[in-house]
Amino acid sequence: MSSDYRVLIDLACLEQLPKTGRRRENIIRFCTDLKHNYHLGGDFQIRDPETFREYEVSECEGYVIVWWNDVPVNRIVIVTIRRAPK
Repeated sequence: MSSDYRVLIDLACLEQLPKTGRRRENIIRFCTDLKHNYHLGGDFQIRDPETFREYEVSECEGYVIVWWNDVPVNRIVIVTIRRAPK
């Protein structure tokens, strides 16, 4: 697994997280660690009905993180982070 992967997170995703605290730090660490663990995939996958792109979906600290691996340019793109349904 290449360590030159980058992780891109839309700023709007970060606004969904608590402003401070352990949960925020753990979620950001999870996202950062994806550059080393992307090959493990998410907890499950979904497919966008319009683009047919497959997204990985992971849960961390009560939040759902939707991401995909942009293989040609060695980056992980975090699409959305939101609270998991109860």
